[in-house]
Amino acid sequence: MADLGLTGRRVLVTGGTGFIGGRLVAKLVGEHGAEVRVLVRRFSSTARLARFPVELVQGDLRDAAAVASAARDCPFVFNCAYGSDGDAEAQRAVNVEGTRHILEADPGSSPRERVVHLSTVSVYGEARDGVLDESAPSRPSGGVYSDTKLESEELVLRNARAHGFPGTVLQPTLVYGPFAPSWTVRVLREMRSHRVILVDGGGGLCNPVYVDDVVDAMLLAAVRKEAVGERFLVSGPQPVTWREFFRRHEEMLGEPSTVDLSARDALALQRRATKRRLFLAELLAAVRESPTIRERLRGTWEVRLARKLGALLVPGRLRRRRAAAPGTRGATSSAAPQALHPTEPKPVQALSPGQVRFYAAKPSVSIRKARDLLGYAPAFDFAAGTRRTEQWARWARLAPSG
Repeated sequence: MADLGLTGRRVLVTGGTGFIGGRLVAKLVGEHGAEVRVLVRRFSSTARLARFPVELVQGDLRDAAAVASAARDCPFVFNCAYGSDGDAEAQRAVNVEGTRHILEADPGSSPRERVVHLSTVSVYGEARDGVLDESAPSRPSGGVYSDTKLESEELVLRNARAHGFPGTVLQPTLVYGPFAPSWTVRVLREMRSHRVILVDGGGGLCNPVYVDDVVDAMLLAAVRKEAVGERFLVSGPQPVTWREFFRRHEEMLGEPSTVDLSARDALALQRRATKRRLFLAELLAAVRESPTIRERLRGTWEVRLARKLGALLVPGRLRRRRAAAPGTRGATSSAAPQALHPTEPKPVQALSPGQVRFYAAKPSVSIRKARDLLGYAPAFDFAAGTRRTEQWARWARLAPSG
């Protein structure tokens, strides 16, 4: 990316110990020569930042005084933090009130030039077929994360439009890449132990974006005057099908990890799985509470039934690992991916009704506004982004080394 004029400029990053914030810090320091200050709750979480010459300031977004102190004399603020701990009110305190504290912080001797607030595409509600752009209405979905992100981005835009505050909002889609907790780490871990469902053959669309492209969009939003008071969807060059998405991760793992099911069959599977779990839970509770039942069940068909249900619900690989726990005969290390027994199919990961709708939908996210006003041009298509992701996954031992 061309020089953005950030060399020697002081920048505050919140959420810098996280996935996107950590990559932002790396690029600010390594590629743009900025003087970076990072607000952190715990110094124990700063291992990824330790290799950079950054200023670490301990504080909490819920503490207005701590935020004001960290933001003082920083012309640029990138708000990448979000609350994921505690109940809904605890998360709102970070996501909404924390954002308010950033907006109200006194800039000190260096006037505030830009606050870039990281939001999410989920503020538009459940995925729907067709083209999605920034003209679509935002809508609460009932999810704490998306609803508090919606409330916080509305704070930024309202201040920008009513008071001329230099704020802008970015709404990334499905962000993947090294350290991505949801769309790389979780996906690979689930596919190592389960088969994931390709709803209706995986013909639904996802809109993946590589983490470096998200960071580049944030940097452009920090320096382009056209960004003030606007929100921008940020995605990759084009959508891919869920079949392409999950098959690429199968290639990383080198083993079959998907199964084709219609939406109707996926919903039926979820209902059966729920009934099995409820029945087993009730059975185990009764056994725990009643010595008489425990005695009667020994050696009966009920015990055999419970064992069969357990075999259905607990992957064989997990049972083998428990049997070979440290200190027992046959113990093995679980640090690296373990190959499944060739005759043992992995259990299918059931989907909730909301997930079935999500994977069946065919949304296509438009990045035209970001292209036109920011000059955003994603550098990584899905093939290029997943090549880099695979290299990291092998290093992180999430995928076989070769």
